[in-house]
Amino acid sequence: MRAWFDSLQQRERWIAIVGAFAAFVIIMWALVLRPLGNQSATLRTAVDTKQRLLVDLGRLEGAQAPAAGSAVQGQGQTLVVIVDNTAQAHGLTLSRTRPNGPNGIDVTFQGASFDVLVAWLTTLQGSYAVDVESASLSSARVQGLVNGQLSLHRL
Repeated sequence: MRAWFDSLQQRERWIAIVGAFAAFVIIMWALVLRPLGNQSATLRTAVDTKQRLLVDLGRLEGAQAPAAGSAVQGQGQTLVVIVDNTAQAHGLTLSRTRPNGPNGIDVTFQGASFDVLVAWLTTLQGSYAVDVESASLSSARVQGLVNGQLSLHRL
């Protein structure tokens, strides 16, 4: 290889050196830098998603009811009254509520803010000991709004 390189004219040697350097740069870019760039973009997206989740959790934590050790509110009220009053207090409009046994209620809503819905459910669970037995949610045409049905049960 060295004998071949020495037999080249000066101009041909420079062309071979520049060509080898260009080939080295292209191979390094294809094997190392491009996959690293793709991975860093994926990681950046994951970090952004996790940061949004932390912000949402912080908002929910601020809106949470008193600690679990405190007394359950609404002991003398029916579940229908509790659900209606707390929904109105949170600014939710329920399309339909239907009792489901002595300790349950089925709730239907349309175009409700997801964040408000979660805050309402957190209040129901934390302050009134009302749990969600089942939920069926679908996104509305507007971002951040959902339609759905909930089955709530009081212990």
